[in-house]
Amino acid sequence: MIFEKSLKQLLRTPVTTALFLMLFATSAFFLCCGVNIWEQNGATIKAYEDAFLTIGVVQQSATAVAKGERWNAETKQYSIFNYPQYSSIVPVSALDFEGADYLLGPEKRPYYGAWVQDYKTYNSLSNLLIAELTPLTDCVPDSPVKMKVVKVLWSGYTYNEGNTLRLCDLFNDNPQPLYAGKTYVMSLQQYSSDEIDYIPASGIVSTQYRADGTRVQADFNTTFYQEVTAGFYQTEDGKRWLELAKAQQRIKETIPVWPTSGTHLLLPFYNGTAFILEGEDISAEEYANGERVCLIPQNFARDNGLEVGNMLRLPLYYANYQNAPIDNFTKSGMGFNFSLLNAEGKVYPVFSDHEYLIKGIYQSIEGSGSNQGMGHNTVVIPSSSVRESDADNILAYGPMQNNTTSFQIPNGTIESFMALWAQQENDQLKITFYDRGYSQLQRGLENMKKMSILFLAVGAMMSLTLVFFFCHIFITRQKMRSAIERMLGFSKRKSAASLLSGFLLVAVLAIAIGCTAGYFAGTRLSQNTSMGVYYDTDFTSGHVEEEPPDVDGQTLPVWYSVMVGAILFVTTCLVSVVFMHGNLKEEPLKMLSSKKE
Repeated sequence: MIFEKSLKQLLRTPVTTALFLMLFATSAFFLCCGVNIWEQNGATIKAYEDAFLTIGVVQQSATAVAKGERWNAETKQYSIFNYPQYSSIVPVSALDFEGADYLLGPEKRPYYGAWVQDYKTYNSLSNLLIAELTPLTDCVPDSPVKMKVVKVLWSGYTYNEGNTLRLCDLFNDNPQPLYAGKTYVMSLQQYSSDEIDYIPASGIVSTQYRADGTRVQADFNTTFYQEVTAGFYQTEDGKRWLELAKAQQRIKETIPVWPTSGTHLLLPFYNGTAFILEGEDISAEEYANGERVCLIPQNFARDNGLEVGNMLRLPLYYANYQNAPIDNFTKSGMGFNFSLLNAEGKVYPVFSDHEYLIKGIYQSIEGSGSNQGMGHNTVVIPSSSVRESDADNILAYGPMQNNTTSFQIPNGTIESFMALWAQQENDQLKITFYDRGYSQLQRGLENMKKMSILFLAVGAMMSLTLVFFFCHIFITRQKMRSAIERMLGFSKRKSAASLLSGFLLVAVLAIAIGCTAGYFAGTRLSQNTSMGVYYDTDFTSGHVEEEPPDVDGQTLPVWYSVMVGAILFVTTCLVSVVFMHGNLKEEPLKMLSSKKE
């Protein structure tokens, strides 16, 4: 009875009631839509936080470009070439500055050589030869001369003694004469020419460095050949040639080992040209604790019958602080710009020898560029798992390169990082960031966040304004009606129910309509900002292992909308009760008499 009377009273003012319904539903829509966008925005950020990683790679720029010239005996002229010059090698500590919020790094990674003589490596060294040779006639090797192989000290393939070959000191503008009847020990490499079989390779030199990047000076420096006399191999010079032969055999049995603080700091893994096939990646805890675990390439695992869970022994004997494995180890061959002998003229001794648990087997896509490739047979280990010092085993040292130096910073902090870096005034280091498009995504998410705040502000202000305004219309302006009802015998409670029941019913209906519409609209708007691929694929070729999390199909729980509706309804009830209390606190007779006056 009371409820019907309240509805009839509302229907007497259909325009006002319809206006209240429409406007209050709109305010509920804004509130619910804002909450949905806010929560979905937060869920999207959380979902992408692990999938989107921001790493920086560092390249030291040359301070000058120098010109060099090299004689070519075939063309009978000098060729000009350019090479970079560095005033000094900038240490990685230059990247440690106040305000730099690193998650990992910065690290300048060496790679280690591991002597795995019990495993198949299939390293291609067939173009190298260390042997004793004698010229068939007195000659000067400024053009092809015939040499007879007397004794092979080391060869990348089977080379029969007694064979002849054609040698030319191709890039020497003043080669020294060779004499028939004398024997020379030589280090040679094959040369692709119809006239020339071999040219000189590196002689007996050392490129050993100290940990601070300074060169260790050796007391020897021999050209690609020396004359062999009686007792030659008992001399210091002769022993060094035997060591060189030993070093060549060892490098054939060597695989590169790449230490890092996180797999994703290696560009091939970051951009997806290298990816885990079996097992799992090394965990953050294992990296931090220096656990002796590793990732091995698929071809090395297949060639040696290795599986996830097996142990792999890694006797590390040299450290290269200049190159990445791909620079020296490829399937097609091996190339070195350093010497395999230390400053004592000996093969570098093993400095760390431990077994590593194979945690995962990965595949690397070939042909992806020097920055992207892993290198033939490269094994990945945690940097902190190598606890022994490599200071006496460094055979190459150079400036920071994109494929050797990297770090990780929090997502969305590139601009603030670069602002701080600009204050360091270091123009020698060039930093390039990769974030898989997180910056683009972040801009979209920031826009959605601003939209949600706007919706919430509009919805909140509109809801409060409407509640106060329509409470005034439907309650305060109905004082006379309340007085008459109470004079007719209605209690305060019944009189309040008569005024509020219809009003609150319309409010509930408006809230239900607004929140329902806000739920679907907010979810749709949130999903639209997350749609699309945000990965930076400019430097990616082939397989990309990680895909962004699928947030397109995600919807927020309904209870978010229910909660918004409940809060709005409770607020409406509280405000209407306050207004109702103002109606009922005055005596009916006093109200009627004041009205008559």
